[in-house]
Amino acid sequence: MIHTTLPDLPPLPETNANAEFRRRFYSRWGKENAVICGQSTCAEYATMTQTLSIEMAWRGRERYRLKHREISVDDENYLILNEGSSYGSVLKAPRPAWTFAVFMRPGMQREVREARGAGLDRALDQSPRRAEGGEFSEHLRRHDELVSPMLRRICDAVRGGERSEEWLEQELLLLLDGMLAAATVDARAADKLARAKPSTRVELARRLRLAADYIETCHADPIGLDGMAAVACLSRFHFVRFFSALYGVSPHGFLVERRAAAARRLMQSGETDPETIAVQTGFGSRSSLRRALASKRPA
Repeated sequence: MIHTTLPDLPPLPETNANAEFRRRFYSRWGKENAVICGQSTCAEYATMTQTLSIEMAWRGRERYRLKHREISVDDENYLILNEGSSYGSVLKAPRPAWTFAVFMRPGMQREVREARGAGLDRALDQSPRRAEGGEFSEHLRRHDELVSPMLRRICDAVRGGERSEEWLEQELLLLLDGMLAAATVDARAADKLARAKPSTRVELARRLRLAADYIETCHADPIGLDGMAAVACLSRFHFVRFFSALYGVSPHGFLVERRAAAARRLMQSGETDPETIAVQTGFGSRSSLRRALASKRPA
């Protein structure tokens, strides 16, 4: 199922014009692969339980409402949400923004995990194998070389008119392989945290990623170290120490980088007033904006 316009779904009211579309949409939704790729200045989708999905947006921000928090996706990142997760989203932008979402049929993740775990020799033998469990960590990921190129390739093909369900199946199998490879890299990043027990490193990394999501989502707001550390449920000392170890930059440096990226996007879209850019991106003043854009990487 491939849509190049955003579906007219709840919370928008049902009308005679969209009633038949909704009936057909929901008869297939959650049972097969799906791609939604379209532009809008305002779109809102009610909370639903979904299949494994990966979300992307550009030229605007789409805010996802998860169970206990909200996460915004934009040009800098993408978001993976597990099968069985319940969430809704809101897209609002001053000019048409793009949203791109891939939803994978039930069972696809298990199928690919099993095949990757078995190896080629066992796959050729078609010997029975034990299912490999596990879910993806639901946090924002910066665009990378493993997943992002595949997302862009699928997006470009859909925008170019591709509608084949067989093509979509093969692309999503390859995409899932890339997602699992990226998840392995993601998990190994926790080894940067100097902790004896692996379980401690995993939990510490999870908390730090919650804080990174908070910074990515709320970077235009006046957030500070206390708020960041509180999201991670860590003391300020431990938060600064371990955030810097995991991300290679201090929490403040991470925040400034995020604001600078948003400022550059505004300038690329045609905004020229430094004061407006500074206010909209959280810098507050043109001097802070100027210093951030002049610096290669803040400490």
